[in-house]
Amino acid sequence: MADLFELSQLASYIQQDLDLASAELARMLTTTLIRNEVGAARYDAIADLSPFLPVALDVARRILDPNKGKRSSTRAIDDYTETDQYDTSTTNAPELTEGERAEVRAAAGVSSGGAFTIRPAGSRPSVTCGRETPWHSV
Repeated sequence: MADLFELSQLASYIQQDLDLASAELARMLTTTLIRNEVGAARYDAIADLSPFLPVALDVARRILDPNKGKRSSTRAIDDYTETDQYDTSTTNAPELTEGERAEVRAAAGVSSGGAFTIRPAGSRPSVTCGRETPWHSV
């Protein structure tokens, strides 16, 4: 499986030194996510992976820095202090967002559309011998 990016590209993107083992893991997880979204056979047949680079670097950054997008609040009563962190981002887990999925599919030339039918809920009119009957009695 071809690498989506070099570790030096990731270090430059997040502008900090990388722990080699963590960076390798982030690259492997990112590659797996994108490969699964595209489909293994299609991904393996793609010669130029550069269209995936912007999404790949962003996903790897999220994996390496799970605190990105978190805020904290501190409460103090007398000599007791308590700090809470809460998440303000859409995701910190190693997964693709809907927007990233769309970008990956577009870069791979995969159509996101499929055949489907929207059917309204409730009763379905049906004609039997010239009269309508509720759907549950058909």
